[in-house]
Amino acid sequence: MKNHLLVSKCTCVFLALFLFHSADAQFSGVLGKAKDKLEQKARTAVDKGLQGTSSATESSTTGNATGKKRISMTGGFDFKAGDSVLFKSNFEKLAAGAMPGNWKTNGSGQLVKSGDIAGTWLELHNGATYKLNQNYKLPQRFTIEFDLLTSCDKIRDISPVAFGFADNNSVAGFNEGDIAHTQLEFYNKDQISSFAGPVNKSYYTNFDLSPFANAPLHISISVDGEQMKVYLDKTKVLDSKMFRENASRYFFISAPISAENDAKVYFSNVVIAK
Repeated sequence: MKNHLLVSKCTCVFLALFLFHSADAQFSGVLGKAKDKLEQKARTAVDKGLQGTSSATESSTTGNATGKKRISMTGGFDFKAGDSVLFKSNFEKLAAGAMPGNWKTNGSGQLVKSGDIAGTWLELHNGATYKLNQNYKLPQRFTIEFDLLTSCDKIRDISPVAFGFADNNSVAGFNEGDIAHTQLEFYNKDQISSFAGPVNKSYYTNFDLSPFANAPLHISISVDGEQMKVYLDKTKVLDSKMFRENASRYFFISAPISAENDAKVYFSNVVIAK
């Protein structure tokens, strides 16, 4: 009887050990599978992170096509003044307050001086056009240079100033006889427009006029037959066919039609050469 009980106890012990080891093996298997899944998820996350980093790096490298700083270009100043001077304004030799005798207008004008800016300047009156008093037709090839000055609270206070050429020397009206001109659209701040009716030409470009509020702007014009070039402070804003063959040309400059807050426009230092 004792032996039978002993065998039964041993059997129970072995059965318990077997069940324990079996359960332990199953539990270890579950843990192993869970561990494998976690490791797989971790590897996937790392791979995605690396791919994202690679893509971001590639994007930052190729975002501007080459990954290099964008190049900038600067054009040269190809204007060359004529060798033989045909006319100089010489305002500094004239009395302030007078309208210079070698200019005429459909409006009014006077020579003024400033303690802030050097030189003597012709004040342009709103709605007035100015031409040389001498009835002199310009040659087929010539250059013109002059300085334009504004006095204003802000550049947008000034409506456009036009300069160019007419087919006659009359000042019967504003822009009388205009055949080709360039216009500084101060109220637009940075727009320059050029028009030539006889050859059906219109052209627009940008040039920031803001820095020239209360500061001189040097203007250079070159005419060679039918071609006209205009430079503002050494920046070319026009280079195009603007005339018919053998066109008659008389220089003019026109004041703004209007200006806000008592803004004013002046010009000086006119030199015409061939």
